[in-house]
Amino acid sequence: MKIKYFFFIILIIFKFSLTNAKINDKIIAKVGNEIITNYDIINEVNTILALSNKTANQSDFRDLKVIAFSSLKKNIIQSIEIKKYGINKFSETDLNNYISKLEQNMNLNNTSLEEQFKRYDANYKKFIDKTIVNLKWNTLIYSLYKKQLDIDEELIKSEINEQINQEKEIKEFNLSEIVVEEWSEEKLNKILRSIDSIGFEKTASLYSSAISSSQGGNIGWLPSSSISPIYLKEIIKLEKEKVSKPIKLNNNIILIKLNDIRTMNKNNLDVSKIEINVINKKKEEKLKIFSSSHYLDLEKKTFIEIND
Repeated sequence: MKIKYFFFIILIIFKFSLTNAKINDKIIAKVGNEIITNYDIINEVNTILALSNKTANQSDFRDLKVIAFSSLKKNIIQSIEIKKYGINKFSETDLNNYISKLEQNMNLNNTSLEEQFKRYDANYKKFIDKTIVNLKWNTLIYSLYKKQLDIDEELIKSEINEQINQEKEIKEFNLSEIVVEEWSEEKLNKILRSIDSIGFEKTASLYSSAISSSQGGNIGWLPSSSISPIYLKEIIKLEKEKVSKPIKLNNNIILIKLNDIRTMNKNNLDVSKIEINVINKKKEEKLKIFSSSHYLDLEKKTFIEIND
């Protein structure tokens, strides 16, 4: 009897394992020649939660699955394009700095990011591979569009100096951002509800596509002279701790939160540093536009089949 009972238990475990494997291996979608399985979706959701230090309820989980699919789809399409152009190199230093910054901003209390992933049952290696794809993608976009990143640096310097000379004091803003790619009213409303429910920082960690998402959306102190006019127009309307109206930029939506504001004496400003920051930010903005445009063009051409 004991032997029969033992084999019965083994059979139940085996059947459960097979069922569980089938659920995990279920193909959710095909993107080009690659597939996205149920396991991939669950792992990506767990990754998002691990990076945001958050537990999810059933309602959150439904929303997160949509975000997870979009993220996986984008990563596959980017990988295909990277292979097409033979982009193999990436900066190990940039990768390590990114991981270190994540660990610092998440306040993991001497715990590594890899240990954090284990707690959330998320695949750390897949996260690293995905991050490497992002680094290679940035290299690709820069190599394709670097000739179009030229800007009139002398004009920018002249405008900055003119602005500083006209003002007795310079305002600096401490800002956070949420960037929503391929936005829709439904997606935007979910994010606005999330801000009301769990706050701007956690929402940025969960939903923002900007690099700053790893820091809860925080981009730090910026002098008014280094902020794009389209953003500054909305920022100056805000009170501390308030969030701007959605700012449309190409196919993206940007939400800006004013964390703090201070006034600086212009005699104490490092003008050369401001000039460099403004020039770099304008180039980054251009690069983001090219990156978004290039990706959207690829997505339209990529065969995508979603299983019901």
